[in-house]
Amino acid sequence: MDPHTGTGRVVLPTNVRPTHYDLTLTPDLSNFVFHGQVLINLDVNKPTTAITLNSNQLDILSARLTNLALKTESSQDATDITIEKANETATFTFAEELQPGTTAVLHIVFKGILNDNMNGFYRSSFKDDDGKTHYIATTQFEATDARKAFPCWDEPAIKATFDITLRVPTDLVALSNMNVISEKEVGQSGKVKGDSTKGPDAAPSTQKGDVPSTQKGDVPSTQKGDVPSTQKGDVPSTQKGDAAGGRLKEVKFATTPIMSTYLVAFIVGKFEYIETVTKNLPTPITCRVYVLPGKTEEAQFALSVTPLALEYFTELFGVAYPLPKMDLITIPDFESGAMENWGLVTYRSIRLLFNEKTSDLSYKRHIAYTICHEIAHQWFGNLVTMDWWDYLWLNEGFATWVGNLAVSKFFPEWDNWSYFIADGFQMGLSLDGLRSSHPIEVPCKHPHEIHQIFDAISYYKGASCIRMLSSWLGLDVFLNGIRIYIKKHAYKNTSTEDLWAALTEASGVDVGQFMNSWIKQVGYPVVDVEENADASTLTFKQSRYLSSGDLSPAEDTTRWTIPLGIEPTSSDSEQKNLLTGDSITVNLEKGGHYKVNSNYTGFFRTAYSAPALARISQSIKAKDPLFTPGDRVGLLADVGALCKSGHVKTSSLLELLESFEDEDQYVVWVAISERVNILSSVFYQQPEDFRNALEKFHRKLFSKAAARLGWETLDTDDYRSTLLRKLLLANAGCAGDETVVVEAQKRFAAYVGGDAKALNQNLQSAAFEIVVQHGDESDFEKVLKCWRDTTATDQKLAAIGALTVARQPTLVHQLLELSVSEEVRAQDINYFFGGLSRNPLARHELWEYIKANWDMLNKRYEGSMALLGNIVKCGVGRFTHEDMAKDCEAFFEDKKVDDISRPIAQSLEVVRSNAKWVARDAEDMRQWFVSKGYLV
Repeated sequence: MDPHTGTGRVVLPTNVRPTHYDLTLTPDLSNFVFHGQVLINLDVNKPTTAITLNSNQLDILSARLTNLALKTESSQDATDITIEKANETATFTFAEELQPGTTAVLHIVFKGILNDNMNGFYRSSFKDDDGKTHYIATTQFEATDARKAFPCWDEPAIKATFDITLRVPTDLVALSNMNVISEKEVGQSGKVKGDSTKGPDAAPSTQKGDVPSTQKGDVPSTQKGDVPSTQKGDVPSTQKGDAAGGRLKEVKFATTPIMSTYLVAFIVGKFEYIETVTKNLPTPITCRVYVLPGKTEEAQFALSVTPLALEYFTELFGVAYPLPKMDLITIPDFESGAMENWGLVTYRSIRLLFNEKTSDLSYKRHIAYTICHEIAHQWFGNLVTMDWWDYLWLNEGFATWVGNLAVSKFFPEWDNWSYFIADGFQMGLSLDGLRSSHPIEVPCKHPHEIHQIFDAISYYKGASCIRMLSSWLGLDVFLNGIRIYIKKHAYKNTSTEDLWAALTEASGVDVGQFMNSWIKQVGYPVVDVEENADASTLTFKQSRYLSSGDLSPAEDTTRWTIPLGIEPTSSDSEQKNLLTGDSITVNLEKGGHYKVNSNYTGFFRTAYSAPALARISQSIKAKDPLFTPGDRVGLLADVGALCKSGHVKTSSLLELLESFEDEDQYVVWVAISERVNILSSVFYQQPEDFRNALEKFHRKLFSKAAARLGWETLDTDDYRSTLLRKLLLANAGCAGDETVVVEAQKRFAAYVGGDAKALNQNLQSAAFEIVVQHGDESDFEKVLKCWRDTTATDQKLAAIGALTVARQPTLVHQLLELSVSEEVRAQDINYFFGGLSRNPLARHELWEYIKANWDMLNKRYEGSMALLGNIVKCGVGRFTHEDMAKDCEAFFEDKKVDDISRPIAQSLEVVRSNAKWVARDAEDMRQWFVSKGYLV
C-alpha cells in the first residue's frame, strides 16, 4: 500500500521508480548558468506511457527513453513535455507503453541558472586579498531543491545511487559526496581528450546501482596510508593549475550508496584544505576541512573534532560510517548554519572556523556542536532517512540530542547540558507555549509547508523529548534500541513508529504509549506542586501550559505521561514517579527538601508553591548541592515563563533573582541575564521612573560579580570563567555601571588607537556594546570602522551586535540601509534586524522599514523563506501592545504569505501574550520596586 494514500501530500506517481542516476553537469561561473544531462535507470511498476518527475526552474531541452526489456534496446523521444510550475513537475509522454516488471533508462538534457538565492545549484562569491571577486558553484537541496539542479524524484523515500561527473575549469576544485575516481582534461567543448567513449547520445549504462567493488567505500589506494594529522594540503596537484584558454577538466566521483536526493551535493570553486585520518576505526576515514584561500589555520579546531565524532558515533551506533571520506567545507553565502550532505557537509564560516589567537571563545562550543550534529546525521538521516517530511523530527531532534551528547563527552569542562537547558530547551518550550505551535510530528502536504517546520519544535522540543526518554529508559538501554533501529533500517526509510518499535524491543516498555502524547500533540504541561503542612506529601497536577494564560477547558484535554524526576528519590520510587492522569500524590522520606524535574530532563514547567519557592531560594543562597547549575537555570526559566502566563506574579521572579547575587557559574548567569533582559524588553513602554528602577535592579544584580572578576584575564581562566567575565561586564556596563562604562571607553579608545592588547578577543563584543550604548555618533562610527576593517566573521558579528544598540534614530536608519546594501551578505540581514528588534529604541523604526521595503525584501528572499520568516519575527515579535498586532495583521492582509504563515501567526500571538503580561503585572512590579527602594 502506498504510504501517501489519504494524506493529501503532493507526491509523484508510483508507475516508475528510479534506481540509479548518472549525472553530468557543466557550471559556467562567468555567465551563471549550467548545462546538464542525466541518465536515470528506472524500474517500471505499472503500464505507462507517461513519466512524471520533479523539475523546478530548469529548461528541459530533450528527453529520450530507452527500454531495456527488449533484446535489442529501443529508444524513443518524448512526444510531449509538460511543465507544471505549481507542483514543480515535468511530465514526459512517449508513444510506446512501458510494461511492469521491465527496466528502462530516461535520458534528459537540460540547463539552468546558477541563482543567488542560496538554494538549489547556486552561486556564492568571495573577494581575495587584492579585491578580486571569485565565484563558487554550490548546492543546498534540503528540503525540495534538488529539482532545481537536475530533474529527479525529489522525495526522501525515493532513494537511488548516483554517479556524478563535473566538468569545471582546471584551476578550480570540484567536490561531491564521494571521492574522485578519475580526472581528465577536456577541451572547451567538453569533449574528453583521449576519451574513446561515445558522445552523450550513446545508449546508457544498464547499471542499476550495484557499485563496482573498487567503489564500494574502500579508500582508493592513492588515499590510503598514514596521512599526517595536520597535513596542510594546498589544493591537490590534480586540481591545480591555471585555466589557460578556458580549459576544462572532467572530474568523476565514485558511485554513492543508495540515498535521498536532498543529500546530494556538488561544489566547484577555489579552496584549500587540511586533512587527517581517523585513528581508531578498522577502515581509516580521510577527514578534510575545505576553506577559502588563506583560511586553513582557522580550520584546525574543526579538523580536530571531526575524527572524534566519526569514531564516537561509529561506536555509539554500532554501524560503520559507509563512505571513504568526510569533507567539511565553508560556503560564503549560506542560508542555514550547516547541511548534512552525505560525505560533504556544508557550513557557514561562523559554524566551522575558529582562530585561537583572535576568535571569541564563545564560538568554540557552537562549532563543536554543529560539527557533531551534522556528522550524527550521516547515520541518523542519511543512512536511515525519514519516510516523509512529517517525520523531520527523527532527523533533527535526534541529531540535536546526540550532537549535544557528543560535545558533553569531548568537552566535559563546558557543562554543555546545562547550556542546553538554558538555550535550546527554552527555545522549544517558548515556541510550544503558543497556540500557533505545532506537534513535533506534523503533517506536511505541499513543499511550501515543509521549510516552516525547520524550527524550535522539530529541533529542540524533539531533542528534549529524546533526552527525556533516554533518561527515563536509561542511556544504555536507549542506545541499544538506537542500534537495533539503525541496523534494521540502514539504507531505508522510517516513521516515528519504527523508532518506537526498536526502543520497545530494547527496553521491554511500550515506548509509543509513553511518547505519543509528546510527539503527536501540540503543547506541553505545567505541573503544579501542592504540599501538606510539613511538605512530606506532595500532590502533582498537570494542565496544558499556554504563555497567554487564557487556557480554556476545551484546550486542556491532553494528559501527558510525565516523569516527575523527584530528588531526593521518594519512597514511592517504584512507581518511577510517573504522572499519567490529572494528578498523583507522592510521599517523601524527608519533608521540605526536594526538587522536581531533576536536571530538567522532563519537557514541562514546574509551578512550586510560594513556600516551596522561598525555601528553594534560601537553598540556592546557601549553595545547596541538591540544586545543580542545570537545576538553577531551569528554575529561573520556569518562574519567568509562569510570570508571563499569570501563574505567579512577576515580583516572585524579581525576588528569586535577588537570591542569585553570589552565583558563580557562567551558565546560570546566562539564565539570569536572559530573565532580566526579557523584563527590560517587555516592559519597555512603562514610565521613565519604572524603567530606571528596572535598570537599577539590573545594575545591582551584576555589578558586584563584575567588579569581582574585572577586565584583566588571568592565567587561571578557563572556558567558563572567560565567558563569565564578558557576560558580567556587558550586563553591568549596559545597565549603567559607571566604573565599567569608563573602563570600557578607556580600553576601546586605546584599542582603536592601535593598542590591540587593550581589548582581548573575548571582551571586544562587551566593550563595543557598552561604548555604542553610552556614546555618540563618533563612537558608533569607530565601531562601524572595526566592522569594515576586520575579515574575521566572529569579529564582524561582535561589531554588528554592538552597532544595533545605538539609540539615535539617524544611526538606526543608517544601519537599516546598511543591512540591505552590497556590503552585507544577504544571509546576514537578521544579525542586523535581530539586534535592532532587541533594542526598544529601534524596534518601531525597524518595523516601519520592513513595511516600507516589503516588496524589495520579499523579492530578495523569495528562495529563502526561513530568512524571510525570521525578518517578520524580528519586525513584529517584540512589541507589547494590541495596536501593533492589529497593525501587523492589517499589513499582511492583502499579501501572499502562505510560505511564512506560521512565523506571522506566532509573532502575533507573542505580541498579544506580552500585552496581557504588561497589563497584568506592571503595577505588581512597580510596588515591588518601591518596597525594595529601587523606586521612590
